[in-house]
Amino acid sequence: MSEYPLAAYNFRVRIGEREFGFSKVSGLQREAEPVIYQEGGLNDRVHVLPGPVKGCGTVHLERGAYAGRPLPFYMVGRRLEESMRIEIWNESGTKLEGGVYVLLGLVVKKFEAGEMDALRDAVLIDRLDFSYEYMYLSKE
Repeated sequence: MSEYPLAAYNFRVRIGEREFGFSKVSGLQREAEPVIYQEGGLNDRVHVLPGPVKGCGTVHLERGAYAGRPLPFYMVGRRLEESMRIEIWNESGTKLEGGVYVLLGLVVKKFEAGEMDALRDAVLIDRLDFSYEYMYLSKE
C-alpha cells in the first residue's frame, strides 16, 4: 500500500486484505487463573502452577474509518477466517517499534456505524468489537 488513506488514525488494523484506521484500541488482554497446590508435609509454602486461560478476549476498536471493499460486519456473530494485525503508527506516518499485535479466531461481536458522508470515500466507524481466541505479539 503506497499511500495510507487513513493517515489521521494511529492504529492501523488489517483483517486479511482489508485495512482500517482507528483512534482508540482497547481490550488487548488475556487472563489465566493459577492452580494452587498444597503439597503434604510441606508447610512453609504452596506450589503455584499455570492454569488455563479464562474465556476469550474482546478487542474494542473505536472512532475509525475504512476505505475499500464492502465491509462484512453486518454479519455480527459470524466467525472470520482471517487474522487481525494491529500496528501503532505516529502522526508522521512512521510505524512505532514494539511489534504488532496479532489476534486469531475472530468473531464479529458488534458493529456500530458512524457518520455517513456521501462526499467521502470512507465508512466512519464508531465502534467495532471482536471476540478472539488467541493473541500474540509479532516482531515484524
